[in-house]
Amino acid sequence: MNRNVGSSRIEITRRNALVGASSLAIGLAGCLGADPDEDDTTAGTDDETDSEGDIDESEFTVATGFLAVWDLTRQVVGDRMTVVDLVPIGEHGHDFDPGPSVVSDIEDADVFIYLREFASWQDSTAAELEGTDGVHVVEASDGIEFFDSPAEDDDEHFWMDPVTCQEAVDTIANALGEIDPDNAAEYEANAASFNEELEELHEEFVDIVDRAQKTQLVVGTHDSFQWWHDRYGLDIYSPIGTSPDNEATPRDVEEIERTMEEHDLEYVLYDVGEPDDLAESIAAETDADVLPISPVETQLPEYDEQDWGYLEHYREINFPTLERALNVTDQE
Repeated sequence: MNRNVGSSRIEITRRNALVGASSLAIGLAGCLGADPDEDDTTAGTDDETDSEGDIDESEFTVATGFLAVWDLTRQVVGDRMTVVDLVPIGEHGHDFDPGPSVVSDIEDADVFIYLREFASWQDSTAAELEGTDGVHVVEASDGIEFFDSPAEDDDEHFWMDPVTCQEAVDTIANALGEIDPDNAAEYEANAASFNEELEELHEEFVDIVDRAQKTQLVVGTHDSFQWWHDRYGLDIYSPIGTSPDNEATPRDVEEIERTMEEHDLEYVLYDVGEPDDLAESIAAETDADVLPISPVETQLPEYDEQDWGYLEHYREINFPTLERALNVTDQE
């Protein structure tokens, strides 16, 4: 499957890469090229082409920290760079632990794009790489101010807001333009085009909220959605909090059930990358139905087969769920 938008230069899948630390190196080795800044005296050899004869092994390779950052990056680079998601298919971006060798593996890439305060391994990897030569480090949320949400202080889930997400797209485009100035104008144009799509997505979200009869959502898995509260005024309740490792107490569950009764809520949402056991249990106790929701952190195999990115996770998963859970009326 082609993992670069509009690219016929190289084909990789996230299946090729990254099942833990040991396979991280194997996955990257199959798609990493030489440093484009180096003078390659072997130009003209068979290494310059793929099976179709059109890949330049000197192209940049970008390692990214999880699904959302991977898709924002590939939208910016088009077919100019190879973009690899370090999180394997089926793994949750928040939960993924690549092991202690991740830094040495990522050093084979030309660029590492990550999100601060999202996962400790990304922060530590970025810190170590900052002091080395050869790998450019880009912090996708640079300049974005996290806020104290109802779920946590300094809530880092900015990408769940399609408007703030546009700032990250510009940050990625500007950084890659500095790394590869010959194609900076193309990255800028790609970023502008994708940001127009994100703005359309935002307008679709606003329309859903405007037609909604409810403003409350219950999530039976970890809460990545509080930026929806800040942007769209939705109240999100979860007995888990923001960490997938947290466990709900009986008291937390009882409070959620009271909230559902108070607001006459008929649905419990669950993160598609996590088990739905708790959501199913709450739904059974409250005579509710269970619906999927995506924080764009996990790429399931069926999504990967359709090459879903950020927009598809919203339009194919989140928006249909929101329309039901918020009791959205039909457009007149």
